[in-house]
Amino acid sequence: IVTKNRCYTVGQKITVCGETLHSVGCSQPKASVFVNTWNSPTASVCPHGVIDGNDGTVYQTLPWSHRGWHGASGSRGSVNNTHIGIEMCEPACIKYTKGASFSCGDKEAAIAVVRRTYQAAVELFAFLCREFGLNPLADGVIVSHKEGHTRGIASGHGDPDHLWKGLKSGYTMDRFRADVA
Repeated sequence: IVTKNRCYTVGQKITVCGETLHSVGCSQPKASVFVNTWNSPTASVCPHGVIDGNDGTVYQTLPWSHRGWHGASGSRGSVNNTHIGIEMCEPACIKYTKGASFSCGDKEAAIAVVRRTYQAAVELFAFLCREFGLNPLADGVIVSHKEGHTRGIASGHGDPDHLWKGLKSGYTMDRFRADVA
């Protein structure tokens, strides 16, 4: 738990209605880098957890019922008020070129990282759905950051859909929800 982060010390609570899947948006597979960055009173980001790309370890950074700072807001409100936010680390071998576009120096290594984080996220989201009595197939229960933006409840990001599509991994949010179920 990132006890030095203002998000934690403010201690706002939410009624958990769903979960949001993110990816970190930079070529960093090591979750501890983010945990250490977020464990600061000056950090402006604080999801509920982050999944390491090297081994699939889940680091919980906030109590599940705390209001996180992971999706910002859209025209219809904020996913932060209703959803647990989980970040997946990204492969070291990708290089962002413009916006959500990237090149990949080692597709096999990148897919291995994506597979590890995907599998860990499926297990974690299934656990959280059981814990909070959520139906992973119900509309709006599990959303990506991109889908949250489309729904008007998150800022304009494309994660993690852009990563999966850019690597031609075969993963989609529909498949993710089915795997969680």
